[in-house]
Amino acid sequence: MKALKISIAVVAGVAIAVIVIILFDGGCGGDEGVAPTPPTTNRFIERIEKEIAALGNSPDGIFCQALYKEIAYLIDDYAKPVPPTYPYGRLGENQSENDQWKAILSKNLYSAYADKFIRQAFYVFSNSDWKTADLTFIRSEYQTLQKSNLLEKNSPVDQKFTEIKNILSKYDEIVKFIADCKKYAYTVYDMSSRFPTQEARDRISRAAAYRNSHLANEYVDNCKRLHDGLSETPQVMFKAHVKYLENKIKKWSGLYSNFNSQGEYEDILYKPLKSEISTLNNSMYNASNLNSEQNRLTRSLDADRTNAFRNLKR
Repeated sequence: MKALKISIAVVAGVAIAVIVIILFDGGCGGDEGVAPTPPTTNRFIERIEKEIAALGNSPDGIFCQALYKEIAYLIDDYAKPVPPTYPYGRLGENQSENDQWKAILSKNLYSAYADKFIRQAFYVFSNSDWKTADLTFIRSEYQTLQKSNLLEKNSPVDQKFTEIKNILSKYDEIVKFIADCKKYAYTVYDMSSRFPTQEARDRISRAAAYRNSHLANEYVDNCKRLHDGLSETPQVMFKAHVKYLENKIKKWSGLYSNFNSQGEYEDILYKPLKSEISTLNNSMYNASNLNSEQNRLTRSLDADRTNAFRNLKR
């Protein structure tokens, strides 16, 4: 009988040790899965666990930050003392147990939400329509989650956050390139100056390189807006070239009085500008409106030539 009592005591001691290990060995890695939890009949803990399970089952196509914050608030609220009924908080029978449950539930909530957020972010990345509001939220939320002390550095979840960062970085790079092309303007209108066609050619080549490399990222490649912007680059640069010639003709129009004769005007102003108009060609831009734009620029230049003809010596 004495030996039996000793055996029971040993088993009980081992059981207690296992529970202690479970409580404290869960750590704060934040992404090694939901921390094991001992059974409980605490209705406050049970409610939080149900809420966390509901968060984990929420749809991948809808962000659930509000639910995450609501559950986090409940954990903090239930952990606060409410004398005299709950002098140590509502999560345990004493301060230590209350604090341990708060840590366990906080870790489980973070793990469930981090996993769900990653799924939701990649749901966006896997579709063709990347809404600006979604990208703004993803950019802010992954940075917040990555700073948490519940996250284990270099863990699989942390690596996913880094992957999200790289996706957004490549997206931003291409967005900036497209924007730079659209706002490109060359504003040196001296008669000796020419539109920098080599720079235009380089930009068109870079746009093609992005598309040929599938935008250098399998997820960024899904974004239709980027593909549309890159495919428009030749036309965008063509418009910049046309705008340059249009402004240059305007600058020099009406200045025929500075010339001594029609011949001098033709040699110094008209012929060089006419030659620049002719340099617009489809070998680089492949513009469907090339002829119409050349004709429009030529009409503007010819109108100035007519005025010069009327006012200058032959």
